[in-house]
Amino acid sequence: MDRVELQYNVLKQLISYSESLIPALQNLIEELRGEERDDTSDYLNEVISGINWEIEVYNQCADIINERTSYIDKKSMISAVKNLGSTLGSGDYKLVADCLEDDFIPFLNKLTLVAKMIAGETAV
Repeated sequence: MDRVELQYNVLKQLISYSESLIPALQNLIEELRGEERDDTSDYLNEVISGINWEIEVYNQCADIINERTSYIDKKSMISAVKNLGSTLGSGDYKLVADCLEDDFIPFLNKLTLVAKMIAGETAV
């Protein structure tokens, strides 16, 4: 299997994974803004691991993504990651929720859309 074929395969996996990750992220945002539970920090860590996986997929597939579209701005993604790091460091779950909602929901939705376009499942 060559690199491009592997990239297409991982983008297909990302599409499927996003169908679970994005709703989990939305649930987490509500939890962070509302009633904190015993497992909120574990849930947050799991969702962040999922986000990190999707960012890694983007990084590994950036060449085929960028040759087809400029839909994803790498600079804004890097800024979002830095913002998340600082909000996590603050310990303020409401700030974390805002960052996840404002920075990562749009990024994950765009990445999923681009993955669908490249994997041939839909046209943009």
